[in-house]
Amino acid sequence: MAKPKPARGKQADASTPGWRDELDLIGAPARLCAGVLLGAALLVGAASWHAAQQAGELAQAARVRAAASSRFQNVESEKQDIAIYQPRFVELQAGGLIGDENRLAWIEAIKAIQGNRKLISASYEIEPQQALVLASPMALGDYQLRGSRMRVELGLVHELDLFHFIDDLRGAGRFTVQDCKMKRTDAPAESVGVARLSANCTLVFLTLAKGTP
Repeated sequence: MAKPKPARGKQADASTPGWRDELDLIGAPARLCAGVLLGAALLVGAASWHAAQQAGELAQAARVRAAASSRFQNVESEKQDIAIYQPRFVELQAGGLIGDENRLAWIEAIKAIQGNRKLISASYEIEPQQALVLASPMALGDYQLRGSRMRVELGLVHELDLFHFIDDLRGAGRFTVQDCKMKRTDAPAESVGVARLSANCTLVFLTLAKGTP
């Protein structure tokens, strides 16, 4: 009798692993690889976050340095401005332009000039102080330009007495001559102690002061 032949399918199943066995063989390395990739991804994400945080901190530090540098430059600029303009400011303040007006100084100056220049007569009238509006706006900061109109009537012996009066009066404050008229009187030329000329002038004393008058 002939011997029965072994089944080929059964031999194949016994000698070669199936696809389930192959999955079992690569499962552990696959899980290890996935873990490595996940860890690498976490590390890359952490590194990116740290780099972004550092970049933000560097940008903030750069802004702080830029602001500090700008403030320093402003301070240096202000120091230079003070060094340049403070002497002029003090000069204008001493000259009566900056600050409250000093009418008493004007009146005393007129009396002193009349005595020193030997003017025949000198009378004055001062109007209330008013804020002045300039034709061309000026940056005055907290200060406001104000003016007080003074009308002066002088009895003169010579024409030059008027110019001397105006020059001497500038020592008492800052003013502009709005108008000035001079005419001869009826006094004889040879008369002594009599005004041969009369002058009527309108002056505007100027001040720069804070607030409203």
